[in-house]
Amino acid sequence: MSGTSADGIDLVLIEDKPLRLLASDFFRFDQKLKSRILAVIQNKALTACDMARLDADIGQAYCDAINQFIEKNQLDKKSIAAIGLHGQTIAHLPDYKTPNSLQLGHPAWVAAQTGLPVISDFRRTDMAYGGQGAPLAPALHETLFKQSGKTIGVLNLGGIANLTLINAQLLGFDVGPANCLLDEWCAIHTGQDYDKDGQWGQTGQVDQALLKKFLSDPYFKQKPPKSTGREYFNQDWLASYLTDHKITAADVQRTLVELVVQSVKQAVSNSQENLHQLIVVGGGVHNQLLMSCLRACIDCQVLSSEQHDISPDDIEALLMAWLAARYCNGEKTDLRSVTGCQKAHIYGVRYAV
Repeated sequence: MSGTSADGIDLVLIEDKPLRLLASDFFRFDQKLKSRILAVIQNKALTACDMARLDADIGQAYCDAINQFIEKNQLDKKSIAAIGLHGQTIAHLPDYKTPNSLQLGHPAWVAAQTGLPVISDFRRTDMAYGGQGAPLAPALHETLFKQSGKTIGVLNLGGIANLTLINAQLLGFDVGPANCLLDEWCAIHTGQDYDKDGQWGQTGQVDQALLKKFLSDPYFKQKPPKSTGREYFNQDWLASYLTDHKITAADVQRTLVELVVQSVKQAVSNSQENLHQLIVVGGGVHNQLLMSCLRACIDCQVLSSEQHDISPDDIEALLMAWLAARYCNGEKTDLRSVTGCQKAHIYGVRYAV
């Protein structure tokens, strides 16, 4: 898995029955490759040849990471049923007349260079059945965290924040921006890829007028099913709200943290669910400022998935491996109440060697 933060590749090895995580690792993208990925996500001018080269280069990065992972863990390839490959999202267009979500990473090349079948294209199979293509993680969240008789929330703080509500009916949707705006703003103004532990954000103050403007965005009022990405929440979006608004860079960062918190609070409130627990996964777990603000604002226990013995950094890669296992087993996944797709179906497309 490489997510909307575009920082690198998360890999996990699982057994699926029962579901067990056996190994995990992270391979950081080369800085030049990361810059190219972010440029295309930000809609900078790009030729068709440039796009094809980027697809190939991301695919090669996946191949290198997978082969190193296999060697490092001394794995016998014959024991591996398949690779679940999400790909790098560069465009997510659920509201286009023909909904589409585009991930780069040349899965046919990955299959050929690793010698293993690749299951990919998970989001577009959902969209083909009328769904939003995201979020897909709620089905795994339910498998991992369901507690009898209790409503459990799972909050993924990746580039985008998405919320899962596990009760009699499974619900899930993209809440709004999380690390995508925080990381980019931090990089622009401090030269650091992200705000470690939220230390820089802590030096700022929440600008309530700006926060109110952020929360007035129509996306936050939209009812589920809904999904979003960097195509919408990006530096152009942020700049449109900062016009004629004099404020320090640190105050913007602190206000963006509060935007994540208040949008999550609003989403939980609108669901009318009484949460027993909110389990947080994704890179945002490591932002201590963000986590402390969530704990102060959300009226239930807020904790990292680490307290359920699952690393918050492994969940999305675990999802891709799990979906690939379900494909191999011929198992349908039902996300009708989450993405709005028309029926339960088998997610993914197989690229054989």
